[in-house]
Amino acid sequence: MNTFLRFSSILLLGAGLLANQPAFATHAQGGDLTYTSLGNNQYRVVVHHFRDCSGIPAPTTLQLTCKSSGCTSTTGVVTAVMNRQGATLYGNQYCATLTGICTTNGPANYETNTFVATVTLPPAAEWVLSTEECCRPSTANLVGQATFRFEAVLRNQISAGGTTQTIVNTSPVSSNLPVFFIPWKQTSLLSNSAFDADGDSLVYSLDRPLEGCGTYTAYAPYPGSLCTQAVLSTSPACMLSCPPSSPATYSATLPVAVTNDTIGLCPNKTVTPRFDFDTNSGALRVEPAYFDSVAASSAGKNKYVVVVKITEYRKIGGSYVVVGTARRDLFLTVYDCGRNVPPTFLRTAAMQVSTSTITQSLNTVIPIRAGEPATLTLTATDRNPNQVISMSLDYNTVPGARLVAAGSGTARLTFTPPLTLRDGLYRVAVTAEDNACPLKGNETQTLAFRVYRSPLATRPTAGSAILAYPTPFTSEVQFTLSQPGVQQLTICDQLGRVVGHVNSSVDGSVRWQPGAEVPAGLYLARAANGTQTVRLLRAN
Repeated sequence: MNTFLRFSSILLLGAGLLANQPAFATHAQGGDLTYTSLGNNQYRVVVHHFRDCSGIPAPTTLQLTCKSSGCTSTTGVVTAVMNRQGATLYGNQYCATLTGICTTNGPANYETNTFVATVTLPPAAEWVLSTEECCRPSTANLVGQATFRFEAVLRNQISAGGTTQTIVNTSPVSSNLPVFFIPWKQTSLLSNSAFDADGDSLVYSLDRPLEGCGTYTAYAPYPGSLCTQAVLSTSPACMLSCPPSSPATYSATLPVAVTNDTIGLCPNKTVTPRFDFDTNSGALRVEPAYFDSVAASSAGKNKYVVVVKITEYRKIGGSYVVVGTARRDLFLTVYDCGRNVPPTFLRTAAMQVSTSTITQSLNTVIPIRAGEPATLTLTATDRNPNQVISMSLDYNTVPGARLVAAGSGTARLTFTPPLTLRDGLYRVAVTAEDNACPLKGNETQTLAFRVYRSPLATRPTAGSAILAYPTPFTSEVQFTLSQPGVQQLTICDQLGRVVGHVNSSVDGSVRWQPGAEVPAGLYLARAANGTQTVRLLRAN
């Protein structure tokens, strides 16, 4: 399935949509909860919180709860306060002449905040990490304004192959924002691919929204008017019939009111909804059939919740086992894009690898060797006259990807897979955006790269991995080798270039204090025997 993303952003027009909106106890419209291993059973937990501007302000803290013994158990419980960190960011779907801010009585928009906490989670068969907030905004596909539950699962003690072992795991991080503005009666392909630092195999599925531990939010009735039985012709006789299984309510697998494709042959034809989901990439294909131009934004008539679950599999003891899951609540807002046509990517690009230049299709998997840069010149066009097109990388981009503008409608994407990146399939998303007013038009092209021949692709054997703290670090990082004694370690950057050497103490402890000439990025420290390695991530 082609995983490029077509969507535009919206300033909802019409007197009703711009009318004053009351402040409801509604904020959490989308987002996710992720965790990163810090070593020594410590995990940095992050909630990406997206708030609907038709609600009250976002909270300053969230309560994190981690349970290893079921929903109602009072044992095996770890809690922490998640503090809001960094600046608040606002949706940027407007053109330059309008202000993309959050107000309760202005245009539809969203606000992004990040919450962080560090917890210690001893090895367990399953940890369920969660935080809850009241309440969701009003939507077309859910009943009421239920509690929003962010949730992820960590399994750091695995029983497989007749043995039980402790593992280290970091959850996958998705490469797209969870808030989409999609045009009415136009097909949008929404990318939802994720990057997994551990190189685990990822499987995507659609799920129901949670409002509590093991408790799902009820779906609202599905519009029956979207399928109407009709006589298509009398000669020859041809009838369009709605299938008996037409949905009574929205569901995890059909969470948006969409148009239908006519299928089958006369004399009896039926329909199938224009909503598809790719379990390999998490991509959604959707064509909205309904738009309410009168209702206020706070009424939620044009808003939908879609939940994507990402399950991580790792080969342990000769078989693949689940080591964790992550959930993403996507928030889709349908709008009328008027006469603006979003920009469109050319489906081929000139790709330069080493001294060779070839024509590469953007809709096929691109093979690339670890440590070897590949540069693609991307081009987008716009059928609307006098519009300027800019390009940008999606957030949470795969390490090694860089985009440089090369004039309106063109940009050069260079992807150099780090030597620390495991062999596998990785996706990089590039968005082309026009400057239409008052609504910007967008299209995102997702490129799939097959990385191979990474010299560091093999996962360290059990007991050989070294855990560093803190990660990421700024001026100093510490770790302890699994074998004591004075040993020299070689530290390389993500391209395998040596940046320094450091000696361990007698007890095997190591402290690295790189100078200012060592830039932020991913590094690898490796003992002389090659069996002990540790990844070191330096922040700005």
